[in-house]
Amino acid sequence: MKKGLIFTWLMLVVAYAFAQEQEQKTDGWVIQGFLDGNYKADKVYLVEEEYINGPSKIIDSAKVVDNRYEFKGPRVDVPKMYFIKSADPNCISPITPVFIENGVIRVRANADFFLNREVSGTVNNDLFSLYNAATEYGVDSIRRVFVIDRMIHPDKDWETQTKEYNARTDFLNSRNLSVQKNMVETYKDQVFAPFMIYWEMKANLSLDELKAWRQKIDPKLNNHPYTKQLDEYIRLADFGVGSVMPNFTLKTPDGKDISLKDFKGKYVLVDFWASWCGPCLREMPNVVKLYKECKGKNFEIFGVSLDNKKDAWEKAIKANGMKWPQGSDLKGWGSEPARLCNVSAIPFTVLIDPEGEVIAIDLRGEQLHAKVKEVLGKK
Repeated sequence: MKKGLIFTWLMLVVAYAFAQEQEQKTDGWVIQGFLDGNYKADKVYLVEEEYINGPSKIIDSAKVVDNRYEFKGPRVDVPKMYFIKSADPNCISPITPVFIENGVIRVRANADFFLNREVSGTVNNDLFSLYNAATEYGVDSIRRVFVIDRMIHPDKDWETQTKEYNARTDFLNSRNLSVQKNMVETYKDQVFAPFMIYWEMKANLSLDELKAWRQKIDPKLNNHPYTKQLDEYIRLADFGVGSVMPNFTLKTPDGKDISLKDFKGKYVLVDFWASWCGPCLREMPNVVKLYKECKGKNFEIFGVSLDNKKDAWEKAIKANGMKWPQGSDLKGWGSEPARLCNVSAIPFTVLIDPEGEVIAIDLRGEQLHAKVKEVLGKK
């Protein structure tokens, strides 16, 4: 019953929103902005995010005259989220999220609080504004319940207040997730869908649930950057024993290319380490011992360094007697193999079979020795 009421409410608001604001046609996209209040700067910035919650950069600026500004650009193939940023260093919340998509986009924000805004005029902006309105309605309703309850029962003990606060929070989170699901289900052919699943829903769904919601996205969006980012998130979350190890190519200390696929047909221990990592260096004598005992035509170790200084990397290889193949892109934690294998701490090992399937993860010490010797049939 609750979900049905939420869905009905959403449909009524959608109908009203689209009746009130028909999308204007233009050759490309235009952002027409207006700031309420006393804006204490003479321009605003347009900020591009590399991916959802990724690195960002300013790509354009616009003068603010009589509290108005405008950005414009050529037609875009796919809508993406950008941000309008305040040039006022004292702005409390300095960014306004905006989907850049073809059409006239109208933005109205508070000069001192850019996040308090209205964005409309194109499909994904209207959908995002609708979602924000729905969540704000829920927060306001819960706040009113709290105020009324305090008026009627002012002497509740702290334990009861805490219990009721947690119950209200759980209810609000459940309600918001219902709103998100309803909107994604209804607008699965819009960029809003993969954006919402990644930006909001993924933290509140199990991996199996997340996979099911990914399948609801219209196939025409399979190549959109947000859908690809969601796919990559699922792949990383699902990475483990039984996964197919992704290939990658690095540089050896002497500058030659080395790829994981070079070792196809062998059992390979991919060893993530770095010269600056104390635990890695303390574990290294154990890896050296393993290599001496098990090296041969059916087993290899591929060292992947998360160093960013070549000299330190090379010195550590020599000082620790690491005779096996080594590679690095010298990007530290930004290393591509580390991202592909969802590495969050080192030392970290991945043992793969001759077909490239992962058979063990994050083993070290005697456990590592025992597993390698087991798969090699050694005693």
